[in-house]
Amino acid sequence: MLIFGHRGLPNRRVAENTLISFVQAMQAGVDGIECDVRLSRDGLPVVLHDENLARVAGDARRCKNLTAKELSKIELRGAGSIPELNDLTTAIPQPYLINLEIKDPEAASCIIAKLKTSSGLRARTLVSSFHFSILHDFQRELPEIKRIALMHIWTVPGRKQAVWPHIFKLEPWGFGTRVSSLNPARVRWLHARGLKVVTYEDRPSSLATRRMVKLGVDIAITFKPDLCRQLWNKKIQNFD
Repeated sequence: MLIFGHRGLPNRRVAENTLISFVQAMQAGVDGIECDVRLSRDGLPVVLHDENLARVAGDARRCKNLTAKELSKIELRGAGSIPELNDLTTAIPQPYLINLEIKDPEAASCIIAKLKTSSGLRARTLVSSFHFSILHDFQRELPEIKRIALMHIWTVPGRKQAVWPHIFKLEPWGFGTRVSSLNPARVRWLHARGLKVVTYEDRPSSLATRRMVKLGVDIAITFKPDLCRQLWNKKIQNFD
């Protein structure tokens, strides 16, 4: 199981999706970091989860209405600022993996262009999104990139409205959903179809982290990487 820091390793004193948060995650011994990417007004990919700045900065303005430079000057709740994607890839060295969750479909072309310039970066980058159009763009332009199809909740296979045929057509490397949507049978179902299982927690929760380890997912995106590593090592030792 690979362990990723969810938006780095934020806490009350360090804001999520900041370079400080990512450094903390690396210091905690993660295999990689997960971050969120949107597009600024001047067309630059920036690292930010929400569409607006209300939650992270008490600012009602929207990401797409501000330039990358303006975004970088906003004081976040906790230490750190909003970085550009270029800043992030420079700050996260090999061998750490980088999971880019692309929030804005318009950002896909910029990220594809960036990844095309570096085979080393492509080799350690995963792309995930709830927007299947984004995954299709990467399937067409950079098929070697590991792609993760995301859904907030599990859709039962066999239902008429099920999205699984659309997902399989995208030929993703993995499927991701929140840990509360998974159970052992669903993990087995995904593995049987050649998909890696990726899961995340919505907020720091020891219970959710324990569930990730118990399920034996392929990538755990967690706010508690230390606990996750401890539990996973213990599980491996028990198997031995």
